[in-house]
Amino acid sequence: MKATMLNGTLYRDEACDLVRLPASDRGFLLGDGLFETLPVLQGMPLWWPEHRTRLTQSAKRLGLPLDHVLLDETVTQLAALSGDANTILRIAVSRGSGGRGLLPPAKAQPTLLATLAPLPDGLAFQDMTLATCSIRRNAHSITASIKSNNYLDNIMAAQQAEQAGASDALMLNTDGRIACSTIGNLFALHGNHLITPPASDGVLPGILRQQILALAPQWGFEASEATLMPDDVKKADGLIMTNSLRFIRRVTAWDDIAFTTKPDDAIAHLQARMRDHVGNLTGVAL
Repeated sequence: MKATMLNGTLYRDEACDLVRLPASDRGFLLGDGLFETLPVLQGMPLWWPEHRTRLTQSAKRLGLPLDHVLLDETVTQLAALSGDANTILRIAVSRGSGGRGLLPPAKAQPTLLATLAPLPDGLAFQDMTLATCSIRRNAHSITASIKSNNYLDNIMAAQQAEQAGASDALMLNTDGRIACSTIGNLFALHGNHLITPPASDGVLPGILRQQILALAPQWGFEASEATLMPDDVKKADGLIMTNSLRFIRRVTAWDDIAFTTKPDDAIAHLQARMRDHVGNLTGVAL
């Protein structure tokens, strides 16, 4: 199942790759926009209210007007097209067309582009490795805490990780503190205590991160936000990466540090509880 909606118009199959954007669209020219990505499990867009809230709050920070009716209609229509399949829904909003220069038009007419693609089997809960990259997160940049269309830092960091033979890059901020991976949030596990860096350290407040912080106490864990330095993670019992498509991934190695893995350890327990939670919400077994 593949489909695209551009400003409310639906394109399917081969046509979904042939939509046309104006050459003056600021999302393409300048990265002036936002996006959200979430799984649709047998027709249910998982945690859409949370993604919608983050998109709305980020758009407000940028002064980017949203058509909430069109947004919700787009999500509803594409989710319905998923049927019994599991898919990935990506929603991108740009400020639309504008003239030359950096300043946006006085009255923006945003572009809403949403795509639906198959969710690969086995994507969730995969083990992974991390390599520290040289690209640093600027904790003072507005793009650090929003899902900006400008992902160049993350792209370059991911390339460094690939060259190092790792699944993803671990990104530090400009003060040398742990921030995130290129596609998710990090938690260090000490006993039954999960610690994740605060947003003030250059971290995007992820939807799965939000869920872990809220649900962990019900699952027998403590969870809190605190600054993490590399030495703190080296002493951890384990490390996980979270995002909306991959849920909870166990980090088996970071640079030259290997983390002990057991079938019934705390991370396995955490993953099992998340599987049960998503199953209760959607009726889908991951």
